Amino acid sequence: MNDLLTALDNGKICFLTLLDLSAAFDTIDHNILLHRLEHTFGISDSALSWFRSYLSDRTQIVTVNGLRSDEAPLSLGVPQGSVLGPVLFVLYTQPLFELIKKHSIQHHAFADDNQLYKETVPDQIQTTIEIMQNCITDVKLWMTHNKLQLNDSKTESMLAKSHRLSVNFPLPSSMRIGNSEVLFV
Repeated sequence: MNDLLTALDNGKICFLTLLDLSAAFDTIDHNILLHRLEHTFGISDSALSWFRSYLSDRTQIVTVNGLRSDEAPLSLGVPQGSVLGPVLFVLYTQPLFELIKKHSIQHHAFADDNQLYKETVPDQIQTTIEIMQNCITDVKLWMTHNKLQLNDSKTESMLAKSHRLSVNFPLPSSMRIGNSEVLFV
């Protein structure tokens, strides 16, 4: 909020995109996560063994109307209700933050809530939209390679401008994200 207000106070327009991931915690690949913990964050020896043990031999049971399914092994995902779930998700997605920076886009993230934003001046609106769209295309590709899925139709985007800032042309009403035309809210 502070970044948006600062941009508006400086006479800028700000684009904010809120990414929506489908079943984000459920699709974390254990092998990718363990590799990242070891090679990106330097976790090794007994600490890495502890994470490997924490993630292995997990099962799931579904109960509906008193009927219980058979146990099914889980090879993907981190527990959502745990303290570690959001932390492991952020560690898993850390390389995504470097990818976003390459597009000169700012971002905030907490677990699976990701916000991308970029400020601009009125005559650079279309260029800024294209930069955001290119960034999101790269984010989607990265997510696909890392077994995550961006939900295009639930992703929201906002164009924020101060009422004091005069613009002599109509502002765009939407941007393209994947196969969806996302209206600015």
